[in-house]
Amino acid sequence: MFLTFKDISVFVKKNFRRSNPGKPGIFFLHGFGGSSGDWEEIISLLGSDFQLIAIDLPGFGKSSKPDNTKFYQTKFLVQLISDISCRLKLTGVVLTGYSMGGRLALQFANKYPGKIKALILESSSPGLKTKLEQKVRRKYDADLISFIKNNTLIDFFTFWQNQLLFASQKNLPQKKQISTLKKKTRSNSKTGLSNSLRCFGQGEMKNLWCALPEIKIPTLLLSGSLDAKYTAIQNEMETLFPNSIHKIIEDAGHNLHLEKPKVFVNLIREFLQTLK
Repeated sequence: MFLTFKDISVFVKKNFRRSNPGKPGIFFLHGFGGSSGDWEEIISLLGSDFQLIAIDLPGFGKSSKPDNTKFYQTKFLVQLISDISCRLKLTGVVLTGYSMGGRLALQFANKYPGKIKALILESSSPGLKTKLEQKVRRKYDADLISFIKNNTLIDFFTFWQNQLLFASQKNLPQKKQISTLKKKTRSNSKTGLSNSLRCFGQGEMKNLWCALPEIKIPTLLLSGSLDAKYTAIQNEMETLFPNSIHKIIEDAGHNLHLEKPKVFVNLIREFLQTLK
C-alpha cells in the first residue's frame, strides 16, 4: 500500500488487519540502499505471530525519490515514522532498524520514547563523536555522491558491497549474492542515494551518545562477530543504555538479517518474550 505525506508517496508493507490489533507489532526500517523487501525473509520466519510493518524510506524502493532534500532530513524522517504509526493506529510497537535504519530508529526513540515499546538496533550507531569525524565523513560521502553521479548503479553497488564491512557476505551462496545486488540496483536511483547521503549520512546525523542514558525503553543491540567495528560500538552503547542487552551473532558480519536470518529471528523472539 502507498501513503501520501506532503506530496510524496511512501510504500508500506504490512501483514495485519486493523480489526486484529492484539498481537505485538514490529516496525522495520531498512539500511542505506535497501528497501522493505530486505525484510521479506524475516517477516516470513516471524509469520503471523506479530503485526509486521516495513516501509521504503523516501528515496528508496517503491517510495518517491524527490529532488527536494527536505524529505531526506532527520526531522522529516522522524515525523514520517510518527505519522505512519498514527495512520495505521500502531501502538506499543518495537522499532527495529538496520544500520542507517537503526540510526533513524534511535533518533525517533530520542524524540518520542513514549510512542514505542522497545528498540532493536542491528549494526547501528548513535553517531560520530567529534566534529573532525563528522567532517571526514561528510567528505567521504561527498566523494560517494560524485561516484554515484558519474557511474552506473551496478558500478556503485559493486563498489559498495566490496567494502570490508560487507566482506562476510562473500560467504553467502552465489545466487543470494547476485539476487541482493540485482534487488539493490532495481530499487534505487541516483537521486535517492545521493540525497540520502547528503542529508542523513553519518556526517550529518546528530550525535546521540550523550542521550543514550535518557532512553530507558528496553533495547536489543545486535552485531556480528565478524564486524569488529560495530561490535565495539554496540558494546559501548550497552554500557550507556539503562535497559539494554547486546547479542553477538557468531560468524556473521554487518547485515545479520541477510546472513543469519534464523538466528536473527530467534533473538528477536527471545527479546520480545522479556517484554511481557
